[in-house]
Amino acid sequence: MKGMNLKSLQIEIRSFLADRNEGFDQCFRCGACSGICPMKKVTKVFDPRLVVHLLLNGFYERVLNEVLWFCSQCGSCVPVCPMDVKPRDVIGVLRNFMIENKLISEDKLFEIGAFARVNPEKCIVCLTCVRVCPFSAPVIGKEGYAVIQIDKCKACGICVKECPAQAIELKAKPEFWGYKPNGEKNEVSNSLL
Repeated sequence: MKGMNLKSLQIEIRSFLADRNEGFDQCFRCGACSGICPMKKVTKVFDPRLVVHLLLNGFYERVLNEVLWFCSQCGSCVPVCPMDVKPRDVIGVLRNFMIENKLISEDKLFEIGAFARVNPEKCIVCLTCVRVCPFSAPVIGKEGYAVIQIDKCKACGICVKECPAQAIELKAKPEFWGYKPNGEKNEVSNSLL
């Protein structure tokens, strides 16, 4: 975002959001979305109310970052919002804005567990991932191997588990960063927690 004109960025974001989510600016910070959000309970930095409010107050640099992908997109915040703001949808739109405007790299998204990635050297083009994905994220690309579409992948791990060639990798999601596979607490950096 460095080098971008703040005023034009504000206009572009508001227009991008307004076209996809009418009423996003009606939030009055009641906190109902935060109170029910499962991710708010497991990570210190993600708060759907704060995301919407920072956005409305023009703090784009604090909103447009990898923390948006901490949202599981479960939708529990949608029915509890008295103003019909739909924080899940606002966050989804902001994610798309970042991807479309190349404000976040694929590598960064992969590192935070936002989507699965295929190792082309291991892919045997068996189509298992294409068949098992409930979100239609994997496709066979023009390169001749499976490719995961970032905007469709929900990082559920089904393709990773089912791939017979073990060609698909998925990093741990933020809610699991503080734990070892056996459930014990892990010593991790608190930079994003």
